[in-house]
Amino acid sequence: AAARHLPALVADADLLTDAQRVEVCGRLLWHGRDDEARALLGRLDGADPAFDAWLACTHPELAGRAPERGVSVLADVLLHGDHERTADRCERLWQESRVRADPRWSSQSPLVSLLPVVYAGALGTATGWCERWQADLPADPVPRAQAIAVAAEIALRQGDLVTAADKARMALESISPAAWGTAVCLPLGTLVLAATRMGELDTAAEYLRLPVPTALFDSRYGLHYRYARGVHHLAIDNSHAAAADFLTCGELMRQWSMDVPGLVAWRVELAEVRLRQDERDRARLLLTEQLALLGTDFAEVRGKALRLLAACGPPGQRLRLLSSAVELAEDSGDRFELARSLVDLGHALDTEGEHHRARLTARRAWHVARSCHAEPICQELTPRRRRQDLALSTTDESGLALLSRAERRVATLASGGHSNRAIARKLFITESTVEQHLTKVYRKLNVRSREDLPASLRFEVVAPAVASNH
Repeated sequence: AAARHLPALVADADLLTDAQRVEVCGRLLWHGRDDEARALLGRLDGADPAFDAWLACTHPELAGRAPERGVSVLADVLLHGDHERTADRCERLWQESRVRADPRWSSQSPLVSLLPVVYAGALGTATGWCERWQADLPADPVPRAQAIAVAAEIALRQGDLVTAADKARMALESISPAAWGTAVCLPLGTLVLAATRMGELDTAAEYLRLPVPTALFDSRYGLHYRYARGVHHLAIDNSHAAAADFLTCGELMRQWSMDVPGLVAWRVELAEVRLRQDERDRARLLLTEQLALLGTDFAEVRGKALRLLAACGPPGQRLRLLSSAVELAEDSGDRFELARSLVDLGHALDTEGEHHRARLTARRAWHVARSCHAEPICQELTPRRRRQDLALSTTDESGLALLSRAERRVATLASGGHSNRAIARKLFITESTVEQHLTKVYRKLNVRSREDLPASLRFEVVAPAVASNH
């Protein structure tokens, strides 16, 4: 409805105040009209720090300068790598700044206020924020659709592929493509990536054939789209096209000074391409660089980097690296990555002659993959699982009968990939109690770690815990 008035507003730009010009610029960029926005930006008389921050984070090609540090949570996360206290700062943004009520940001606020928490890796907190936004938002369908799109991205990063696809589809169907503008690439990228990981390659290809604004490739949202497209190219064995997408992501992120793994982990995906191309040395360099940049943050990215690094090095190092990858996947809550790490760990154990542990690990991988509908992983494991079922079923059931109800609940969640902290939150007990139960479980089942827990444990569907902000 607003878009048809934009030409007249641009023509009468001399009659507008700076605040009005900022609003018109935002609308122009939203609809992919970069040239008109660039001309209007040149006519701003004064600085608007909030708008400068958003511009630098979302349309970096048009930003005249980097925003001052601390002006925007989004800018600090993307441009400065400052992830500390992100949730607290978003709380202040909600309570004090009231960004969502500012007319300049009425079409942007869920993406501005929710995505920093996602990019910082605080997915549990981000889930609570999405629910809060959707409960408090007015009837305006645009911000509501954006909040649903962020919820879809969170589900994707937690390995909940069905929820991610459903929410992304809901977000796209809630408003028209024109109303989405260049930001359409966020839910579209989520949908492509979720469909690809579920093995629905034809469906993902159909989504990639949908027309998208050319201007999207000059915006941050375009990175989500390129990344998803690269993963799909790799899934259909088009490694050269996949490498091109990941390399472009890397070039743009470095050029825009937002080379943050919480946005898209392009180095890790490119390393997987290099491994497919049997270029282990190049893959190892990418992974080593990524791990050096990560430090102790981003457990999900570190876990995947270690999993791929295990494929680059000598067999003697694989068990250690893959065990660490499994632990990090459990800590991050990414069930898809946990399944992939367990698959590789099972292969490594089998190679080392630890066939019983390999069978247990492979069965657990199958169950985790099944729980998040990662069908390609299930299909890879199904022949092995059928051969192993008879050998393991009697041992599993006799051991499980020794567990108390509390021990079985803890063991079930641990087998499903939940960390000790997550189990404590879900069962309303302390982490120390979780550790005590697991120690007894390991002794009764004669296993050494959670990787060895029987996969015949029944998976309980428990909603992800949401960190309280109070």
